Amino acid sequence: MNRRASFKKILAVVGTGLAIPEILASHQFSPIKSKASPGPLYLFTKVLQWLPLQEVPETVKSLGFDGIDLPVRKNGFFDKDEIKGKLPGIVRASENLNLSRPVLTTDMNVYQLNEMDEFLRILAGEGIRDYRMGYLSFTSKNVLKELQTLNGSMRKLAELHEKHGVNGHYQNHAGKRVGGSVWEIHHLLEGIQPKHIGIQFDLRHATVEGYQSHENAYQLIAEKIRSFDLKDFVWGNPDGKGDKPVNVPMGEGHVNFSLLKEHPGFNGTLPKILHVEYDLGGAEHGHARPSVKSNEILSAIEKDVEVCRSLMS
Repeated sequence: MNRRASFKKILAVVGTGLAIPEILASHQFSPIKSKASPGPLYLFTKVLQWLPLQEVPETVKSLGFDGIDLPVRKNGFFDKDEIKGKLPGIVRASENLNLSRPVLTTDMNVYQLNEMDEFLRILAGEGIRDYRMGYLSFTSKNVLKELQTLNGSMRKLAELHEKHGVNGHYQNHAGKRVGGSVWEIHHLLEGIQPKHIGIQFDLRHATVEGYQSHENAYQLIAEKIRSFDLKDFVWGNPDGKGDKPVNVPMGEGHVNFSLLKEHPGFNGTLPKILHVEYDLGGAEHGHARPSVKSNEILSAIEKDVEVCRSLMS
């Protein structure tokens, strides 16, 4: 049975009370492939937090991904205090399914410097080489001075990353936190080698904040990019209070993904991570009980995978 037929069988039984492993156990799934499809493609699994954790690897595999981006934070599948007990099982399951090593999305950053040595030791022990750091916030109006101070702390953290062979990624994210503007991350990571702390580049957020200048920002930090977020948006006025970005399925919005194809890492081995953040009844926010049926969520993700694979070909 091919991957698509098998996936359709899953959709037919999801929500009937049968566990996904019961359906997957007798079938072999392989990701969607094309002649020139650089990997790996990960799913940011916040959108699957309605599933039991143990069912996530097989579901991600069946959807056509190469790996899992696992939320390990207060509003994720589990937080850092449970990492010793729960991470090894996900790593082993990924290995058994021939998935790439998981990447993690965390709350960890320079505010927890005293905990970072042990945290990174655990990641390294499980073979985890890439994780997304938690966001930083400005506490004054002196933005440049704060970035200089934070840079000093980030340099200390980079030394711990070097010690353990783990790479931290800081994401640019539209808004008032550090990194709302890509230029802020340029100052935040000044003098730090990208193999220790680099950027998880989010073109959707860069386009929102940079509008007509986001390509300049991309060129500024391109050498520091260590992973790519894939998501799309349109400008809309959903609440009648003025234009704002509205998330939409991949390929239906304003993001010009051709910019990413210029980057050698996008065409190579750097992680490319699909974020499913448009309206799926709360699943997009990590809700455990979304109002949209589970088969509709899985079908929506599968459509995004097709677009991602086309983009990567």
